[in-house]
Amino acid sequence: MGYDSKHGHEDEGIPILWVAIGVTSILMLLLSVLGLHYYLMDYVLLAISLVILSRMVVVLLLKRRLTVDLLMGVAGLATWYLHAILEGFLIFTLYSISELIEHLAERYAKRKLVGLRELLPSEVSVEVDNNIVKKKLSEVDVGDILLIKPGEVVPVDGVIVEGESVFDTSYVTGEPEPTPLGKGDYVTSGYINKAKLVRVRALRKPSESLLQLLIVEAEKALERKASLQKFIERFSQPYTLLVLGIFGIAALILPPYRALAILLAGCPSAFIIASSTATALSIALLARRSTVVRGGRVLEDLSKVKVMVFDKTGTITLGDMRITRVYAYGGRSREEVLSLAGGAAKASNHPVALTLSKYSSLTPTKAEEYPGKGLKALINGFEVLVGSNTFLKEQGVLLNVSGRICGDGEREVYVAVNKMHVGVVCLEEEVSDRVRKIFEELRRAGLDLVIASGDRVDRVKKIARYLGVDKYYGELSPDDKRRLVVELKKKYSKTAFVGDGINDVEALAEADVGIAIGSLRVVSNIGDVVLVKGIETIPLLIKQARKYIKSIYASILIALVIKLFAMVLGLMGMIPLWLIVGIGDDGSTLAALGLITLILSKH
Repeated sequence: MGYDSKHGHEDEGIPILWVAIGVTSILMLLLSVLGLHYYLMDYVLLAISLVILSRMVVVLLLKRRLTVDLLMGVAGLATWYLHAILEGFLIFTLYSISELIEHLAERYAKRKLVGLRELLPSEVSVEVDNNIVKKKLSEVDVGDILLIKPGEVVPVDGVIVEGESVFDTSYVTGEPEPTPLGKGDYVTSGYINKAKLVRVRALRKPSESLLQLLIVEAEKALERKASLQKFIERFSQPYTLLVLGIFGIAALILPPYRALAILLAGCPSAFIIASSTATALSIALLARRSTVVRGGRVLEDLSKVKVMVFDKTGTITLGDMRITRVYAYGGRSREEVLSLAGGAAKASNHPVALTLSKYSSLTPTKAEEYPGKGLKALINGFEVLVGSNTFLKEQGVLLNVSGRICGDGEREVYVAVNKMHVGVVCLEEEVSDRVRKIFEELRRAGLDLVIASGDRVDRVKKIARYLGVDKYYGELSPDDKRRLVVELKKKYSKTAFVGDGINDVEALAEADVGIAIGSLRVVSNIGDVVLVKGIETIPLLIKQARKYIKSIYASILIALVIKLFAMVLGLMGMIPLWLIVGIGDDGSTLAALGLITLILSKH
């Protein structure tokens, strides 16, 4: 079975060449079975053989690479030379069917992502001056009010401004249970409205919304290959020459008809298809759980990881924070400061923003996020700035305080209205029981866990003890974290680092696998893995990576055993040529694909 039909370009439709070869071969095969033989059939068999060989020659000239088409083309010429018309067309019938099966298997994995893309409607209902108009999805802009009816998908990231309903979030979060959401709640593109009409204000353009970013990143990942997969493809070239050499020797010793078993059973396509299908299917399955893996190489490395280093702030404590105190200035009350900050925070998925948003019924009409710094939002005609003191200074705000005013280990969030500093909100991180269970799962998986943080050692120690982690480090600079990763790599070989993608860039880049937490826009160029919804999917990620390697090795082994079995029986003359093809090439390939699907899809 050839594999280069998909190299060099992606054919999203059915490959016309293999349909034509398949239909022609089946027709000739039927004529042969009926006992009808015409000289034209010999020429058709020769023509198909030459077409397949010409494909190989084109790839050889353009890419300097041999393909398994060489084996099948030579096999076709051999059957033509031996006047084995029935067997020759049987070869090409099964060969074309196998090529189509390969194509469909690859498309099956990609459809996991296409299914996500197809969730998004081509048109949406938008409220304009109290009238409902239809807009193309691509024309939706920030601030538009969208009507989301029961059964419809939220097409952009936004906030509910009217109504309440129950939403199926499984396509984005993987959570099976419906989520009730109402006015003021943040909704992500890909959520499905299951109950009542709601109005949603768009906070991001469609192209910048979570679902589309997730799909784009996952589709890019499908184009990357694992080193194991690349090795198999490189191995196929000398393997092809070896099989041809053995066939030549066998043809000198045995009858040519028997020697042909070497060509037909020796085709390495099952190995190639197994690795590429495992990679595509694994990436697609993880993408549906809001986990973007950038290629098979990452999965391969993840399967070998022995130690995992976690940043603390924004990683372990993601989404688990509480407000300790609020300071107000400029005549504003603490309630007003918290309400304005919470309203602006609804435009972000940052853990601080998620906490603040719970304390406000206000919603922004426009918002812009500055990754790692803060937010700028328009609320009731006021420009509200929420973020670090540095961010407010950059925006031209004169602060009413100098230095830290919150407690040690607490987050400080500064708030300004129309360039006037109006308050500071102090937040303290908490670690939920859910995180402890995640750490327990990872320990059961055999991983050593380490916490590395820039926070005070006593706070890091407190969290480490709660999570049952013996190795922890505090007061680390970004470069200290990188050096820690270097030391752990020497001890453990493969090391993973989990961080929020802002202050952990050096460590993420140094680790064998950098796992970034948070918005794809923030970490798209940093992590090998992006966890859109936090660390809860890490156990699944490790499990899937190990299943990925297991599926490849298992499928290669079963394909090799089947091929050798068919080859030996064929050389001994115990089975006919058509059965050698069915077992050695197509049978081994289907067995490999079936085993991969079984292993990867098993929960």
